Amino acid sequence: MSPMSFTQSVLFGIAVLCLAAASAGARQVFKTPILDDPDALMSQVPPEVLGTGVIQRVNNQVPLEREFIDTEGRRRPLSAILDGSLPVLLTLNYSDCPQLCSYVLNGVIANLKAISLEPGKDFRVITLCINPDEDPARTASTKARYMAEYGREGAAEGWSFLRGTESDIRAVADSVGFGYVKVAGVDPPEYSHPATLIVLTPEGRVSLYLTAINDDPQTVRLALVDASGGAIGNIADLFFTSCFRYDETRGKYAPIARRVMSIGAGIFAIGFASLLITFRVLEKRRHAEEI
Repeated sequence: MSPMSFTQSVLFGIAVLCLAAASAGARQVFKTPILDDPDALMSQVPPEVLGTGVIQRVNNQVPLEREFIDTEGRRRPLSAILDGSLPVLLTLNYSDCPQLCSYVLNGVIANLKAISLEPGKDFRVITLCINPDEDPARTASTKARYMAEYGREGAAEGWSFLRGTESDIRAVADSVGFGYVKVAGVDPPEYSHPATLIVLTPEGRVSLYLTAINDDPQTVRLALVDASGGAIGNIADLFFTSCFRYDETRGKYAPIARRVMSIGAGIFAIGFASLLITFRVLEKRRHAEEI
């Protein structure tokens, strides 16, 4: 298959999957229904995209005992990074990806540059390579390029680019519902995979999935604050995470009307009570002066 025909077939397959997901009212892509679907259109989906997509597994635990190698050559379990102190942004990519991985990582950096939260201090980032055979020097050069683009102090320490074995990578990917497939007969290796950013709690549980990667730094900020349980951020962040809830259909935080009204009523009540107390104090002073 020529590069052009391969690209066209993959794009067609992705378009078909998007249409199917839209008609079903869901974002997930499931392998079994696709394979069993007798619909004539679905039968034309190329094998390169079967099994790819995201099944949202909120609150699922990633396997902290799995070990990976960072760009410094250190082999460490995930528990060394997900140690219970900071929320984590997780991306699954590989260095030789033709386009999609760059789109994801550039989007992450654009959002992180637009917020004041500091890597290594307020949150961490893990970019897990889905190609178990990627050259260590290639991974290191990829990290160096994106750290230079990020340009934030502490970024290199707060952002880990990890490599691992096929079984360890699959274990993490499966735990967060990230489906990817190695494309047959392509050299260097290519993978069909979704574009998503996964937010983990400090303990390594899935908090939420961000699919609108490029356009909303505030959503990324609130997602990190939310995943931390309020341990990071400021009072305004705590207000938003209390009164707003992540809307998966829009990829943004939306207000929870009941909570907003309750807090508004509480503020009104406090203000009204303060006003009555002030009037009462002034009335007593006036009365005392008359005596």
